[in-house]
Amino acid sequence: MVVVMAMANNGSLSPVPPAAFQEPPPDYIENGRLYHGLHKGKYMFPCDEDEKDRMDIFHKFFEVAMGGVLHSRNTTFTNNYDGPRILDLGTGTGIWAIDMADKYGSDMGTGEVLGLDLARIQPPTIPENLQFLQRDIESPWWGLEVESWDMVHIRMLSGSINSWPALYQKVRRYLKPQVGRFEQVEIDFTPRSDFGDIPADSALATWARNLFEATLRNFRPLAYNTEIRAMLQKEEFLDIQEEVIRIPLNPWPDDSQEKDVARWYNLALTQGLEAMTLGPMHRIYGWTKDDVTRLITEVRRDICNRKIRAYNNLHVWTARAPVKPPS
Repeated sequence: MVVVMAMANNGSLSPVPPAAFQEPPPDYIENGRLYHGLHKGKYMFPCDEDEKDRMDIFHKFFEVAMGGVLHSRNTTFTNNYDGPRILDLGTGTGIWAIDMADKYGSDMGTGEVLGLDLARIQPPTIPENLQFLQRDIESPWWGLEVESWDMVHIRMLSGSINSWPALYQKVRRYLKPQVGRFEQVEIDFTPRSDFGDIPADSALATWARNLFEATLRNFRPLAYNTEIRAMLQKEEFLDIQEEVIRIPLNPWPDDSQEKDVARWYNLALTQGLEAMTLGPMHRIYGWTKDDVTRLITEVRRDICNRKIRAYNNLHVWTARAPVKPPS
């Protein structure tokens, strides 16, 4: 299991500050949805049972979209007697971390997985080689040793991060130099069509514009970050690769694989519209729940209309840690 210690300035191990173990504030209800209390208001999406279901559906969608694998085939591990050490940032329900712990606990000896998240919504029964900690990944990573992780994984954190450069700097610091692997999976929710099927005044286009603007005003934009490559290059990551996968909003394509991807994505997106929209639109624009419900009802119609041949892009980024740690 992960040893809860931190690196002191002199490079030795030191205990985690007592504040890290303080009981977090209680969760709270807003517009009928449950939100976590840790750093209240920072994360604008709920953490209730409906949201956990949405996260797990998205996990299945990602698996289908990526060809049945848990991580990119570009992410490989060097031979390690003890198995890889894997850090999952913003782990959510922990479903990806659980699957990785099962895979690398059996396939590669005693691989170790740690999931960090603001909300403590992970299940109590988990593999022995997995641990979850309630942490704000934008705060100092108390309890984690630097240069000790074989992989750092991020998935769907757009809308949750204030400073991507600061986060990438931390990722670099905690990965094993030269061999540590970084993987980030993000959806660009900008609605696209190669057939001109999305009028600018459509519910779908209006929803995306409003949501992007609201989350930008909260300083944690949901809009896809187009500067990922430049930011990783600034941190001197190696072997930076990007894979872009088209994800249709409904099963309009002829290709059977894309149809399968579209079915899962349609389910995840339609089920998650309220969770994605309610917090930002209420807190930033003062919308009522009824206002949000009216909009997302129209958005669902657009998403499920096969005459609207729309899609989003899924971006899978992989990189290798630099040879030298940051100064």
